Amino acid sequence: MRLNNTGAWQPGDAPGGRRFVETHPADAPLRLVSGQTLGPVTMSYESWGALDADRSNAVLILPPLSMTSHAAGPAGPGHRAEGWWNSLIGPGRAVDTDRFHVVVANNLGGCDGSTGPASLDARGRPWASRFPALDVVDQVEAEAALADALGIERWHTVIGMSIGGARALEWAVSRPHRVGRLLLIAVAAATRVEQAGHTHVELELIRRDPHFHGGDFYHLPEGCGPRTGVSLARSFAHMRYGTERYWQERFGGQAWYHDPGVCHAKFREYVLAQGDKVWERFDANAYLVLSETALNATVARGRGGIGEALARITCPTRVLGFSTDRAYPPETQRELAAGIRGARVDIVDTDLGHYGFILAPELIEPHLRLALA
Repeated sequence: MRLNNTGAWQPGDAPGGRRFVETHPADAPLRLVSGQTLGPVTMSYESWGALDADRSNAVLILPPLSMTSHAAGPAGPGHRAEGWWNSLIGPGRAVDTDRFHVVVANNLGGCDGSTGPASLDARGRPWASRFPALDVVDQVEAEAALADALGIERWHTVIGMSIGGARALEWAVSRPHRVGRLLLIAVAAATRVEQAGHTHVELELIRRDPHFHGGDFYHLPEGCGPRTGVSLARSFAHMRYGTERYWQERFGGQAWYHDPGVCHAKFREYVLAQGDKVWERFDANAYLVLSETALNATVARGRGGIGEALARITCPTRVLGFSTDRAYPPETQRELAAGIRGARVDIVDTDLGHYGFILAPELIEPHLRLALA
C-alpha cells in the first residue's frame, strides 16, 4: 500500500543500509506514558563495525529530529544523501568502526523505517491522525527493546544531540546499568520556554495548512498534502538554528549593508529551498509527533525534579555546547553538567549556532575521541 503526500520511507522502497526489528508485536504492544498502547512497533537502524565477543564495544548514536539512521555511508538506493556524520564514523575516524560496533536508530514516531504515523497498524491502515502522542521515555523504551533484540546489554557509550540528546539523557537516568559513557551534545535537561514557543509556531504552520486535513491526507491524490505548511515550518526552524553572523557572511558579508535587496533575495531563496527539501524527505505527521515529543521533554517528570533525576547518572559524562546556540544556549549545558556527578562541560566557540554538530564536524571530532577513549 503506497501512501501519497509524504516523504516517509515506505515498505517496498530500497532499504539501503536499514535493518528492521519488530520490538513489540501487535499482541504485546508498547505501553506508553500516556496510558495508550502502540503495536506493532518496528525499529529500524543502521550499524557499522563488528560486535566483539563479549558485546562490550557497542556505541549508540541518537540523531536529532530531522536526521535519520544514515549517519555514515554514501548516497544511493534508499538514501538521498551521504551520511550526516560521514567524516566522523568509519575506520580510524573519531567513532572508529575498527574498534566499535556503531548503532544509529531511527526515531520512534519518525518516518525513516521505525514505526510512525505513516506506518500501518495491525489492520493494515496508516496510523495518520490516530498515531498516539509519545514521550522521550516511550522512545527509549523502544530503543532498549531494540538493544535487547541485538543482544546488547550495556552500551560502551551513548551519544545524543539535540532531541536525540534528550533520549541519551533518558537512557543514563532510567538505565544507568546499561550506559558505560555518555556524551550529550546541544541539549538541556528540559525544553526551554523560548524553544517551546518557536516550536509551537512551526506546528501551527502545519496544522493551519488547508491541505493538512487534521493529519488524514495520505489517501488524497498526490500533491494534496500540507507541503506549504511543512516547508514554511522547517524554513522557520532553519533560520533560527543559524546565527546572524553566519547568515550574513554566507549571503553577502558587507554587501548586506550596501545592497541588502540582492542579499535578501538570495537568503529567501535558500531558506525556502531548505523547507522544500524537508517536505520531500519527511512526513508532516511525523514532524508533529516528534516536535511535540521534544516540546514535552523533561528528565524530571515523575522523579522529584531535575536534580534528583540527574543524580541517578553513574557513568562518566561529557556535555558539549555551542557558544551561539539559540535553541539550547550554553547556560543550559552548564546547568546540565552541574547536576551530573563528575561531568565535564565544553562550550565550542563557533558562529554556526545549533547546527554546529552538523556543519562543523572538525569541531566535534576531538570531543568524540575523548568521550570514547
